[in-house]
Amino acid sequence: MRKILLATTLALTAVTAVTAQAEPFSYDYVEGGVGEVDSGDALFAKGSRALDQNLFVLGGVYALDFPHDVSGYYLEGGVGYHVPLSKQADLFMTAQLLYADIDSHGDNDDLGAVLRVGSRFSPFTKLELEGALALSSNDMLVNDGVGIDVSGRYYFTKQFSAALGLHSDTELDGASLGVRYNFR
Repeated sequence: MRKILLATTLALTAVTAVTAQAEPFSYDYVEGGVGEVDSGDALFAKGSRALDQNLFVLGGVYALDFPHDVSGYYLEGGVGYHVPLSKQADLFMTAQLLYADIDSHGDNDDLGAVLRVGSRFSPFTKLELEGALALSSNDMLVNDGVGIDVSGRYYFTKQFSAALGLHSDTELDGASLGVRYNFR
């Protein structure tokens, strides 16, 4: 894990040193949606708030409902840093704490962490593609391991967009549909 963090830090430093200032993607938003995770259903609400040009805070709450009376929620929150690569691409890294409380014939909860590194890319004016790798340490939802997230987002206006995402972690696979409102 130290090697991954060191490599990511070096890459961000190198990119920052050689990248001209570009128009950044918005990191000021709220988003809500639905998802399907391993035959279960999910509802989510999340958001992000920029603290300066590159630093932001983010968080979310997810309600989960699985077959056989298994349900619960998880909360995540943390900080992120992004580096504009061009007017059409952004590199980001986030670190979040994750608290899960799942009722599975008894109360089970766990506290862990998730580190993500990814990129946002806009090949066209109204389309955004995003991909990320995640390293997690949470035994309740995904066990310790690596996950991948990909999504496509269509902007109806500068403020309103919708996204379809695919997610795969050590134990859970799923898809999501979300609607986002950008504050800037």
